[in-house]
Amino acid sequence: MNEIEQIPETYEADNKDFEALYIAAWALIIQALMRLVRLPPKASTVQLLQLERQVTSEVQTIITQLNRDALKMATSKITEAYMEGVAYSRTAMSQENKLVQVRKNQLNDSHTRRLNKMIEQTQSDLLKATHNTNENLKKVVRQVVSKEISGAGYGKKIGKVSHMSKRVEYQLRKQFIENGIKDADIAIIDKANRRWKLRTYSAMAVRTKMNMAYIDSIREEAMQDGHDLAIISTKPDTHDQCKNYEGMIISLNGLTAGYLTYEEIRKSKECFHPNCGHFVRPVGGLSWIPKSIKDIHAKLMRHYEQNHK
Repeated sequence: MNEIEQIPETYEADNKDFEALYIAAWALIIQALMRLVRLPPKASTVQLLQLERQVTSEVQTIITQLNRDALKMATSKITEAYMEGVAYSRTAMSQENKLVQVRKNQLNDSHTRRLNKMIEQTQSDLLKATHNTNENLKKVVRQVVSKEISGAGYGKKIGKVSHMSKRVEYQLRKQFIENGIKDADIAIIDKANRRWKLRTYSAMAVRTKMNMAYIDSIREEAMQDGHDLAIISTKPDTHDQCKNYEGMIISLNGLTAGYLTYEEIRKSKECFHPNCGHFVRPVGGLSWIPKSIKDIHAKLMRHYEQNHK
């Protein structure tokens, strides 16, 4: 086999349209919650409780529709990413300069199981995030209404001070609700205690799963084809620790001794981390790899060993 040909890397995890779903839904949610700002001056307990139910129900409807749209789009995007990975792997292994076309009904059972597992994991992550946000929003609505009923809300306090205008009352209540919304927008707090907003977390989760689907399809295809080695891609303007892995030769499925595996690199979070855009180029064996890349690999491994003693 001759040295590897340059196979075009065309994949990009573009999910701006997915993120747009959350932007639109959040705008509708805020619009619904802002109805609490316009409480009647002397609303009865019954009126306040009715408003609470109405706002909560409206928010639930928005969340339900968001889940429906987001799960459908995420499933489509992950499937497309997986299919592109299979196509790229087959193209790379056949040394073609044009991507091989692959259809979903051409996937075998092993590919299908791996793809379905990734889709299920993604859907679970998205539903967990929207569930947490929905519960937080219910809490905001409940707190606002209960404060008004008890007379401890901003409206009642300010109403006792005759020289303060209704405009000040409106702004303070609005500020209270907006602060509550900011807290409610925290869908996930991860193990590092980072607070993820619903849109940010959901977009990150889907983009990460798209990248993983792309690489996992390459790993599965390579394993079925009897190959295990791959070269990590190079991206312009890489500034994080990923740069220490660009051009490294790795074992895709841990079947080749003497090489770092994809899984151990991913678990280190130094490369293949969430939002990472680095991928792998499968090769048929060491005989495919030119000396220039082997030299880069040797240099990267020396650096790795010095920093991971």
